[in-house]
Amino acid sequence: MSLPPLLRHVYNHGTEEVIRRGKKIFFTSGVQMLDVDHLLEQVRFRVRNDVYQNYYTVTINKYMDTEHLSVRCQCPYNLGEICRHEVAALFQLNDLLQSGFFENTDIKYDQKHTVIRMRQVNMQMIRVFTSSEIMEEAQSLANRTAAIITEKKSDSVEAEVPDGDLTYKVIIRRNEEKYFDTSCGCDEENYPICVHKTAVFLQILKAYGHQYFQSMQDWDVQKNKLLGLYGYSLDDDLTGKFTFTYENGKPFLRVLDKSIKKVSAPSSEPKVAAQQTVPQQTTAEVSAPEKADQARLGIVLDTSAKWYPFVNVALVSGVTDDEREGEGFINGIEVLELQQYINAHKYRNDERELIPATRKFHPVEILKYLKKNLPFGDLYDDYRQVLKDVPNEEVKEQVWEYLLPKYQKLLDRYSAHHLCFINRGTKELTSKSIEAIEFTGKKVHPQLSVMKKGKTYEVELSWNVDDAYLPFSEVKMLNNALVEHDFKIYALGNMAEVSLMDDFLPEGKVVVDSKDWNQFLVEKLMKWSQLVHVVFDEEIIERVEKTKPEYRLYLREREQMLVLKPAFVYSGVEIEWGFFGDVIEPKDGIVKVIQRSEEDEQNFIQMMRNLHTDMQQNMKEHFFYIIATSVLAQNWFFRFIEEMKEWNVELFGFEQLKNLRINSNKPKTRITVGSGIDWFDTSVELVFGDQAVGITAVKNAIKQKQNFIKLGDGSIGLLPEEWLQKYALLIKMGEEKGGKLRLKKYHFSVLDEMLEDLDEDAMVAELEQKKERLSHIIDNNFTDLKPPKELKAELRPYQLAGFQWLVFLNEAGWGGILADDMGLGKTVQALAFFLHYKQKNPEARFLVVCPTTLIYNWENEINKFTPGITYKIHHGPKRTLTPSEFDGFDIIITTYGTMRSDIKMLKETPFDYALLDESQSIKNPQSQVAKASLLLNTKNRVALSGTPVQNNTFDLYAQLNFLNPGILGSREFFMNEFATPIDKFQEREIVDQLKKLTYPFLLRRTKEQVAKDLPEKTETLLVCEMEKEQRKVYEHFRNAYQSQILGMIEQQGMQKSQMHILQGLTKLRQICDSPAILNEDESYPNHSVKLDELSREITENTGQHKVLIFSQFLGMLGLIRQKLEKQKIPYSYFDGSTSATEREKSIQRFQNDEDCRVFLISLKAGGIGLNLTAADYVYIVDPWWNPAVEQQAIDRTHRIGQTKNIFAYRLICKDTIEEKMLILQERKRALASELVSEDNAFLKKLTRDDIAFLFS
Repeated sequence: MSLPPLLRHVYNHGTEEVIRRGKKIFFTSGVQMLDVDHLLEQVRFRVRNDVYQNYYTVTINKYMDTEHLSVRCQCPYNLGEICRHEVAALFQLNDLLQSGFFENTDIKYDQKHTVIRMRQVNMQMIRVFTSSEIMEEAQSLANRTAAIITEKKSDSVEAEVPDGDLTYKVIIRRNEEKYFDTSCGCDEENYPICVHKTAVFLQILKAYGHQYFQSMQDWDVQKNKLLGLYGYSLDDDLTGKFTFTYENGKPFLRVLDKSIKKVSAPSSEPKVAAQQTVPQQTTAEVSAPEKADQARLGIVLDTSAKWYPFVNVALVSGVTDDEREGEGFINGIEVLELQQYINAHKYRNDERELIPATRKFHPVEILKYLKKNLPFGDLYDDYRQVLKDVPNEEVKEQVWEYLLPKYQKLLDRYSAHHLCFINRGTKELTSKSIEAIEFTGKKVHPQLSVMKKGKTYEVELSWNVDDAYLPFSEVKMLNNALVEHDFKIYALGNMAEVSLMDDFLPEGKVVVDSKDWNQFLVEKLMKWSQLVHVVFDEEIIERVEKTKPEYRLYLREREQMLVLKPAFVYSGVEIEWGFFGDVIEPKDGIVKVIQRSEEDEQNFIQMMRNLHTDMQQNMKEHFFYIIATSVLAQNWFFRFIEEMKEWNVELFGFEQLKNLRINSNKPKTRITVGSGIDWFDTSVELVFGDQAVGITAVKNAIKQKQNFIKLGDGSIGLLPEEWLQKYALLIKMGEEKGGKLRLKKYHFSVLDEMLEDLDEDAMVAELEQKKERLSHIIDNNFTDLKPPKELKAELRPYQLAGFQWLVFLNEAGWGGILADDMGLGKTVQALAFFLHYKQKNPEARFLVVCPTTLIYNWENEINKFTPGITYKIHHGPKRTLTPSEFDGFDIIITTYGTMRSDIKMLKETPFDYALLDESQSIKNPQSQVAKASLLLNTKNRVALSGTPVQNNTFDLYAQLNFLNPGILGSREFFMNEFATPIDKFQEREIVDQLKKLTYPFLLRRTKEQVAKDLPEKTETLLVCEMEKEQRKVYEHFRNAYQSQILGMIEQQGMQKSQMHILQGLTKLRQICDSPAILNEDESYPNHSVKLDELSREITENTGQHKVLIFSQFLGMLGLIRQKLEKQKIPYSYFDGSTSATEREKSIQRFQNDEDCRVFLISLKAGGIGLNLTAADYVYIVDPWWNPAVEQQAIDRTHRIGQTKNIFAYRLICKDTIEEKMLILQERKRALASELVSEDNAFLKKLTRDDIAFLFS
């Protein structure tokens, strides 16, 4: 067949004008596809109007099933069967389907006629419509000029192409749409152009060029079509009537005589035929009515027609008696010539539509359809020749495809029209020869009865008319599609029923000899039983009791969906899910009726529903479907296959799947590993049954976040979840070299789960040893190694494990982050390791880089725990810039800022170890300090940080890259593969991969994990060094008070000077907090090292722990509040002026609100009875000589109900009154231990020398 089903729908339902305008919209690119749902078979188009610049939406449903095709347009003109916008949309959809752009179209081509959608012949377009193999063979034929051109005329070329022992006739013709109709006798069905057509196209292209068909076009055909619109042809005298003009080489008709009008439809008959009179269309009675009543229109089914299918639908006009309208016409009728112009305004408004409706039944219209719908139908010129007898099957099928839907609509649409008639065979139509009948939209359906009569079998046809069964003889057949009963005209229901009539006319039965019965039963009757209801006589029936079915599942894919259609098999007979009735099977001339097991069928359907939570079902068409991503995810396909095996389900259509043809074999992995100085070479091969893939394909799949690989045979190899968990990290981190993956040796943890897959014993032993040693350390199995005896500290169990871990990393040549919670003693663990390393390497030199505020903490810790180690602080304006100044020192302590400034000197200085304290300071790899750290000249590296990850996963990158360069790949790689999936999408498996990759190099213990090893309360001193601006203010006040107070003591004595001494000490303490809180006439800017340190501690070190911050000065608490608000850190607050109600609210918020991590409290307001057990970190911003007050503040957290270990920090400024007070307390231990409550009482115990020391 020539026309595809969608275009057949257009020509069956559209008028010529609607089709013409719709094609114009289509050919001027006026159609755009909005969306498509392949599963529901629904597509929407945006269609431009052809008159105004507005758009309408056209929705097409069931486009793959044209019997149930539904087209809807939003335009106001959509009153007929089809509008121009729907025509344009259907043409566009047809193009998409025929081009194979939709994934659910599996087109098989019949080379007898294929339409090639290219406007001109060129190599690029020919390749689109064929395969490379066909193209190669065709080029060989064309190069030999194998195709013999036998005829060239107008738009058509005929050729003969020898191929082996056969010669194929090829026809290529340019059609009205400027595409190519092609024909060949070969059996190629996968591509629209076979090798023989391709050879002809290539030969034409080579000999004549791509404009060949345009140059040979006969414009007389087009001119005759234009003239035919007015009832003329080129054979007529056109002088003074018409002339032709040309644009772009195409003819356009210009009408000169304005009295010439278009006929309603152009005639397809030859001019001589138009002058003849078709007998039943003559004017049988010409007498005019006596009175000028308005004429009425009637429909006549004329059974005297001489052309197939021997019933003509004629239109007659005449006058009726209004009171007796149902009795027909009076005074005669006029038979209207439907192919000529008819003035519709002569007739009633409600009857005018009869003119175009009946015109569609004229044989000229049928011929037009045949010309469009049959291969090379343009050769048909006269309907008398084509339809004079019963035509061949191909023509007959096209006739019924055209007429049946029009019969059905005519009978339904005009069932209430009173002027419907039938002419029962007389040659002339007169008012006396026609008989009134009734049209009905109800369908009749045939049914068959089978009986055995002696040695023959009879199959009789009967009718289901208005739900009553009638014998064949009681219903009159007008033709294969129309029947009459009780003066009503019915149409048959479908094409299958129409085709069946040929076997039963004229007697309504088929008689089969017993010797032919078995073959007839199998080959014909069983097929008929699928089309119509068949009743078998009990004599030829064998009933089979209920039996268990076999299960089948048909697989196909629609775009991104897997469709599963169940079927059941009973004794070899298959029925689909949703089929009603018993199962019929022919066997040895007997019809076996098998009772179905509905229970087993329902159990299978329920199992299908439960296969996946995403499984959906279409109850109308009875299939299941599931999105492709669910098919491929989480090993579902393998579970599906196992379930099908368990139910013994036979799968069909698997090999025809395109994107979801999954290899049912789970992959087997072959791994070989080679070792170099600092790398492993790993060869990985995956085997799916008989299909193997190398590492490149696997790496690409994982890079694209796919859990499947395209295999060599076109199927898909699934990577199971457990395989991805085991191998994905190896493939992600390995650098591909020559088909192998190269890993750094510090990636050994990537291989530790694959040891059972390795054959190399030495390699397994090396990896097992490292894995075992590391697990011992992490599990606190530290019996093998003790800290140096020179260490002046008793390491707690977890600290001993940390020390051993540092030793392990050193032996492996790796760097690592000791990431214990703040307060767990990271510094002493590092010093223990330095001491251990120093004993084995006496000339060793270490570089410690830390924040400025921690310089003197390192100094204090070294003096306290490793007094035998020498150190030098490299910081400040007086620092040395020559490496020789480091000679003789074991540890060089510097800050991040100094390292950045002095990197040129430091990179020339060799170190055994570089240690970064608070290593999150280099978390930005683009910062100058991070770049400087990578330039340090050191054998190995270590880092300390309580919070290596503060804001997001990317914080870890620069730190680990400093410790083990390249361990996490490039910055972009880490961002794409780890940071973004973890932080943005919270992908759990990526978190697990990163943990696996980094766990040997990151040791972290929280307070909660090691609580049993901790004292209940740990107190630490944080020594801060003022910046230049703050120091300048401090020195100004210190010098002023030093001379003033010492002079006053000389003159008045200690007793009378106490108020001035207390005032001076308080001023200096305030400056240690911030000069901004001084109550002076002159205001000072806020320069505060303590504020900076507090901010760093809260944001970087305390994590999610809760913090109490005490200060004696309300001004300092105010500055801290401003800082917290700027950083958007929630907090609670109270001081001595806070009401009891507000105080209680603040306490409850801090205790119960997880987001509120900070509580600011005035030191003296934190009185007796305050219970803040939610906190476990305490900061005393401005400690002083009264230990009782400070201990009381610390004990706010250390109360009954507290389950956490408490860490308390006192902040003091170096070289200030705060540090001197600590020294003074050491000198006077008894004094320091006294619990005094007043500052004045304390001052009374001090001497003049003590005061001089404090102000020095």
